[in-house]
Amino acid sequence: MLRDGSAPVRYLSSRPPVVLLSAALVLLLAGWAAVAYVRADRGVPECAERVRLRVAAAPVIAPALDRIVRASVGRQPCVSIVVEARESAAVAGELANAVDVADAWLPESTFWLRRARAGGGFEVPATGTSVASTPVVLAVTEPTARRLGWPAKPLTWASLVGPKVRKNSVAVPDPAADPAGVAALLGVRALAADEPEPAAAVAATLRRLAGRTFEAGDGGGGLVPGSGLPGRTDAVAATEQAVLEHNALAGADKLVAAYPEVGVPSLDLPYAVLPAARGHVREAAVDFLANLLTVESRDTLTGFGFRTAAGFPPAMPDDGRLRVQERRPVPLPAEETVTELLTGWSGVQRSARILTVLDISGSMAAPVPGTGETRLDATVKTAREGSGLLLDSSELGIWVFSTKVDGDRDYREILPVAPLRRAQRERLAEQLAAVRVKPQGGTGLYDTTLAAYREARRHWTPGRINLVLVMTDGQNEDEESIGRAKFLAELARLQDPRRPLPIVFIGLGKDVDPDELTAIADATGGRVFRAEQPSGIRQIFFSALADLSCLPPECRR
Repeated sequence: MLRDGSAPVRYLSSRPPVVLLSAALVLLLAGWAAVAYVRADRGVPECAERVRLRVAAAPVIAPALDRIVRASVGRQPCVSIVVEARESAAVAGELANAVDVADAWLPESTFWLRRARAGGGFEVPATGTSVASTPVVLAVTEPTARRLGWPAKPLTWASLVGPKVRKNSVAVPDPAADPAGVAALLGVRALAADEPEPAAAVAATLRRLAGRTFEAGDGGGGLVPGSGLPGRTDAVAATEQAVLEHNALAGADKLVAAYPEVGVPSLDLPYAVLPAARGHVREAAVDFLANLLTVESRDTLTGFGFRTAAGFPPAMPDDGRLRVQERRPVPLPAEETVTELLTGWSGVQRSARILTVLDISGSMAAPVPGTGETRLDATVKTAREGSGLLLDSSELGIWVFSTKVDGDRDYREILPVAPLRRAQRERLAEQLAAVRVKPQGGTGLYDTTLAAYREARRHWTPGRINLVLVMTDGQNEDEESIGRAKFLAELARLQDPRRPLPIVFIGLGKDVDPDELTAIADATGGRVFRAEQPSGIRQIFFSALADLSCLPPECRR
């Protein structure tokens, strides 16, 4: 250990002159470099404002964006860019509720921009600028591919999901929550276009696919890189990028991509500047888009397995499992077309979005003869059993109502609408167990039903059977409410044939006014079910879903 400066001096003094000269030169150059650095630093103007740009990106592309940001340090010297991987469904939901999520968004597909706008995020751009693309394909196991003639001939969608196919088992990610699933349904419809009865052919194929639908992933369809297909399936709708990534990690169990011979929308990976971006932040967001469109960024994106926005492919293994030809991206069709198709899908999938409204007025404490239960006990049991009939992909929320339950309001939300996964079912059980009658409370039917209907209309979701379910034992008893005539007129104004939203009543007991409930239900295309003895809930729920999911050729309306 050095204790003072003598040792270094002795060390240098013992060196030959050439070494001393070299050391001096090194010190001189180091000093000059330091001065040059200081001068260069002084030559850069100080930032008048430090800008932080928040970019929400679909998990499938977020790593590529992060690489681009890291490689572009210094391009925007006064801007720090933070890329956050966020599921597109969650971002769309938050934007619909006016939550400040990010300054810019890059989802997998324009599908999500539309979903955010349809949910109430009217300032969200309807379109973005595509920075990359990836076609939707059917990822086929190699044994199935060889059975269908590959590699001697290319695989076709007609041989896998065409209207005449009966044997192959093909899975799709939930089209209501995954654009790859939407693309698959659009492909099915295109393949059936030349059939004598196209609608019936589409319905038959959708019924086959409905049994093998699975929860959406992170934008790649049903593929988890390196793992097998979901369930015991021969093929799954996925993206080319997901197949490429899967095969890179799969060893011997590689997949073969069947490219559509009909117009199937690609994932267009649109970049959109969001309403939250103002002033310099907005300028930074626009500049970052320019960066994403450079040759360097394009090369990074293709390095992650994406095609360019124009459809030029990335580097691929020369094994014939994927096609290297250019494929011009197919745009998503009009929103009305997608909504119509997803409405048909909801009919075969039996997946719903239900806002359930439970009556807790004083009369709900009345006993149900011969059961040892009160009307509220029976209602809660009905709600619990009914939720058990719904798929996990269904969405359910609960309100309770009487009169003046929450200040002057006749209703209160006890469970926000959310998918019925395990956590939601647990919360549902907890909230239902805590429901109590409001003593001397009346039945605030009109104001509550109208508020619930407006809420459900605002969050109407394609690909689901959307409905408001009201469980009550009485008629409107709130003298301060909107009134019957105005209530029915407002319900009529809120109707949209393209986005059906029926009100379904389950009336409990003998105090129900069937005429009043029927008038409300009829205004929305709904139904009234009466149950003096609260039993047969399974039949009630499935009858309601069957009547409300109109799909040719078995349309009930």
